[in-house]
Amino acid sequence: MSGMSTLWQTHLEALRPHLSGRDHRGKKGSLRWLEAAVAERGGRAGTVRNILYKDLGSPEEKMRLFEVISDLYTEAGLEAPPLPSELALESARRALGRDKRRLFRRFVRALEHGEKPQMVVVGGAATGKGVLLSAVERAVPGCLMVNLGGELAQHLHPLAEKLGLELEGILSQLSPTQPYALQAALQDELRNEIAKALNASGRTLLLRAEKDGQIGGLSLRDAQGNPVGLAAWIEPLLRRLTIPFLAGLSEPPPNLAWHPLSAPSRAEARRYVKDRLPDLPPERVEALVNQAGRNFAELSRLVLLEAAQTHGSAPSNLAQDTTLRPILQALAVLSPEADPGIPVALLEKALGKGLEHLSQAERALLAPMGEGRVRPALRTLLPDVPEREARKLHLLALDFFKGDLFRQLHHARGAGRLDRLTELLAEDPSRLSLLPTLWAESQQWPTAEREKLAMAVVRYRAVLGQYAHPEALEALELLSQSADPAIQSWARVKAAEARVDAGDFAGALTLLPPPETLSGEIGAEGLLVWAAVERWQGDYAQAEAYVRQALALPIPPFLADRVRLWQGLVAKDAGRFEEALEALRQVSHDPLLVGRARYQSGDLLLRTGRVYEAEAQMRQGLEALESSGAPREEVARVRARFGTALRRIGNFTEAEKYLYQSIREASDPFIRARAMSEASVLELARGRPLEALELLYQAEAYLREARERPEEAHYRHRRTLYRIAVAYWVRASGLPYLPPYVGGQKAPQSEQILRELRAELLSKKLPGDRYIALSIDVALKLSLLMLPDEAEAMMQGCLQQSDPYFQAQARLGYAETLARQEKWAEALAQVVQIGDLPDPGVQSWKLGLETQALLGLGQEEAAWKKLQSSAALPAPYRAQLGRVLGKIWPARALQTRLKTQSPLALEDVLALSLGQV
Repeated sequence: MSGMSTLWQTHLEALRPHLSGRDHRGKKGSLRWLEAAVAERGGRAGTVRNILYKDLGSPEEKMRLFEVISDLYTEAGLEAPPLPSELALESARRALGRDKRRLFRRFVRALEHGEKPQMVVVGGAATGKGVLLSAVERAVPGCLMVNLGGELAQHLHPLAEKLGLELEGILSQLSPTQPYALQAALQDELRNEIAKALNASGRTLLLRAEKDGQIGGLSLRDAQGNPVGLAAWIEPLLRRLTIPFLAGLSEPPPNLAWHPLSAPSRAEARRYVKDRLPDLPPERVEALVNQAGRNFAELSRLVLLEAAQTHGSAPSNLAQDTTLRPILQALAVLSPEADPGIPVALLEKALGKGLEHLSQAERALLAPMGEGRVRPALRTLLPDVPEREARKLHLLALDFFKGDLFRQLHHARGAGRLDRLTELLAEDPSRLSLLPTLWAESQQWPTAEREKLAMAVVRYRAVLGQYAHPEALEALELLSQSADPAIQSWARVKAAEARVDAGDFAGALTLLPPPETLSGEIGAEGLLVWAAVERWQGDYAQAEAYVRQALALPIPPFLADRVRLWQGLVAKDAGRFEEALEALRQVSHDPLLVGRARYQSGDLLLRTGRVYEAEAQMRQGLEALESSGAPREEVARVRARFGTALRRIGNFTEAEKYLYQSIREASDPFIRARAMSEASVLELARGRPLEALELLYQAEAYLREARERPEEAHYRHRRTLYRIAVAYWVRASGLPYLPPYVGGQKAPQSEQILRELRAELLSKKLPGDRYIALSIDVALKLSLLMLPDEAEAMMQGCLQQSDPYFQAQARLGYAETLARQEKWAEALAQVVQIGDLPDPGVQSWKLGLETQALLGLGQEEAAWKKLQSSAALPAPYRAQLGRVLGKIWPARALQTRLKTQSPLALEDVLALSLGQV
């Protein structure tokens, strides 16, 4: 069966095991798929079967099918089969003029008869030497195509690689200070080595040579040391060959026989374009011919470019074209995908000529971008550039893009300017985000430069909280083994910082160098870690002292941002809130640190009752953290806190979105437990105690046993216990967890938890404003469950607060105990001392107590007017005012005011009425 297979079937049988998948045409490589692909290229689907199984079909249809099969080979990562000889001959017959057809037939037939033809053709520029050689290359599989012109070394290196030949030894000996005779002898030795390697390969050579050339920057010389053109220099090489060759020279060789090539006619040019691009519309064929004129070399380039744009693939011989190589290499180096625009002035400098002097093919490689910039018209055409040429272009661009950060980084890296690259990264380690593979590429760097990069890597990963990232660990290991004691000390500082981040403060103390030994940038970072340790130990004054010492040191902007952030944190801890906000406002350099500073500002504002400002700052902070690539866990934590801010301003819908997104996306169980605890408060504010208890059950179970970040875990566990108590209070009272709060309920489970928690807080006197806030919250909720006189005594002891928001909370709780005892004047006296804090919870409770006192004093009309001022509050707070006050409002008066016929209780009608205002 295999003996009856056509060449087409043989190609497909070798290909199909490497194909998989389907597309809109069907299963790849199947008969139906091939028919559809040929039809898409303008062919007739019905001819595919005849070609495959009987080798019957027109040359045009066979060529289409061959191109489809070749593309499949390339897609599968295989070398495409050679063009069938009949198609190559037919292509040459159609595309070549009479003289080139004759030479083509003569050379190819001699090869088919087992001969070793050696033929030289000569033609000036634009006579079609490359066209003839390309036609032979398509017809004769396994040919070796070589283009020579300009600097020969860049052409000979790839040839030497193919032949397994070592030329560097000879090329390195060439020098402009040598006598001409010695240069000539070395060049002749080079020719001899190349000839021996070519003969050993046994492959047919197709050689195209331009008029002039040089080698290693030196003139080409004959055996006597005289300067010669490229044709004369090549002749001794050709004479030494025993393999078949076809050489297309731009000048006649001195002694070899040669055949002249005539300039092509327009008809020949059209035939050539139609043969190479059979589906090209006639008007486009004519346009290409007009662009090239009678220059066949230019026409062949334009045809290759047209084919690349049509089929989306780059012809392998395009980058070997000596005319196009300089511009292709310049585009490849100067147009990174992230910033493809090339200033025209830079491109002209790289090419050594203005764009107005480019050929039509060179111009076809460019696409205008406006504002004096161009970009590659087709990126698939861009070649891999040899290192030496790439470095030259990168150096040129590095000098050109002085104010462009990305280009400075990109071209310093490409030029091998490690000093400049590490300098840029030392200024701002976050710039490493633009060079994600740099650390992996630095394995062979000199030690000094790699240590500088390692410091930038550690700082970059530290800011992201990625202390356990493989790059950070590898960089720290390298630095810890440095010969420089200062670098070793810095590595210990960063290792301690990693322990602090993990909550292992005791472990950090074993690594930290003594603070008195720290100075400079390393000192500033070490002092910040010391500040973190002292903050953990509760010595806020010492923590602040270390931060102030760090501020006094000479530090770069990115590190100054960290110090300012810490200055804000310690001032926040010390209760100097305005100072903290001012320090946090000064964080302005690093986007990630700016996001953290905005979040911390929002958190502080939230704690002090400035909830609308807090919401705006937190929203900015969250957006900055998300856009600057902050760690997922940090974003989840901030998102949960932002949800709390939204809850505090009564935006329950958006709060639910952020809180539950945080729970879903937090992979760290600690962050997830914290988010669940925060989300439970939203459910309580919506009057859903069972949903809240479900969340709190999971959060409390984790936080009770948590061993990581022990101090933080203890606080979060205590706060969660408080929220469990609130859940039982909500269930007992039937009211959402929203002010105004009213006492007098019975909730034994809630009371037990609150009493135990209050006893612990009083006995341990835990430091920090968050424990002050928790103590006040616990006292407030416990007071609602106590007898009013007992509650009054307890709340009176909470009134001495330095912070206005904490004091307002305590006064409101104290006033509530007085109101329950109908001490209306005393209750009002407490309420009027509360300022206009922009917190809807404070304002709602204040308004509720004022209205209740007016009702207690028999001033129902004044109470109603007071209640109408609730319109400025968010809807959930207005509704809560209705529920609470509706229960104590004189029923007849309220019925008259509401004019309702609803069967709902009056307090519910009032709640709905106020909620919808």
